[in-house]
Order: sequence, then C-alpha cells, then structure tokens
Amino acid sequence: MKAVYAGSFDMFTNGHMSVLDQAVDLFDKVYIVIAVNSAKKRRYDVDFMKEKINEAVTKRGYEGKVEVLSSDKIVVRVAQQLGCRYLIRGLRNSTDYAYEENMALINTALDAGIRTIYLRSMDPAISSSMVCELLAHGEDISAYLPYTL
Repeated sequence: MKAVYAGSFDMFTNGHMSVLDQAVDLFDKVYIVIAVNSAKKRRYDVDFMKEKINEAVTKRGYEGKVEVLSSDKIVVRVAQQLGCRYLIRGLRNSTDYAYEENMALINTALDAGIRTIYLRSMDPAISSSMVCELLAHGEDISAYLPYTL
C-alpha cells in the first residue's frame, strides 16, 4: 500500500514528522509531496525544503520507504499518477479537521477511489507559521525541526 502525504511544507516541522512517523508504520511507501501553488509566495525554496526533508528522512532511516517530490498539480492527480489510493493529512486541532474534511470531500468528488486518512500530530502546538515567526524574531527553533537549518 502506498500513500501521498502532501502539503506546502514551507517549513517541515516536528509536527509534520510525527505524522510521517505514523504513516510509515501504516504504509509500505509514503510519498511526501511538496505542493507548489504559484499564487502563494514561499518562504523557503522548494529544492531547499526537499533537501531538508530528505535529511530528516535519512536521520529516521526511512530511505526506500519515503520519497520526497514536488508538484504543482492537484494532489489527487499526483496520487493517481503514483498509483496511490490514500492521502495522508495531519491534524492538530478541530480547526484543521474542518478544513481537511472540506478538502477530503473535494478530493472524493475528483476520485471516489482515493481515501483520506487523518493522522493526529503528536505535537499539536507546532505550526510552520509559528516556527517561522519565532525564527524571524531571532529565536532558536532547533527544537521544532527534524533537521538542521
């Protein structure tokens, strides 16, 4: 079984890593897909973030089980191309759930055979925005990242 774990990952945090840790236990192969939206300005270059996520994957010993990609396509279409029937989505709180459930409904409308699996982040206080804000104010963020910045 294969799954796609997609997101902007415009800073891949320990919260994202906790979701990946769970997904690796459930699936034979997990594709981390950095979803590129040309209408949004990224804080970190996609290639840089791919490198950092790969660093975290290697640290965990997930080579061969996790592959990091980027795409500007709709995530359901990426999953179809990769032969994946599951989308992994991380949840921190009820606000995330409301947003993700709406996305799951849209994804099901695009392909009824693709299922969305919600996995709860083991560190719900961490968000990419929070980490970037701390960094912008000169704070040490190393405790929130699964790689060195």
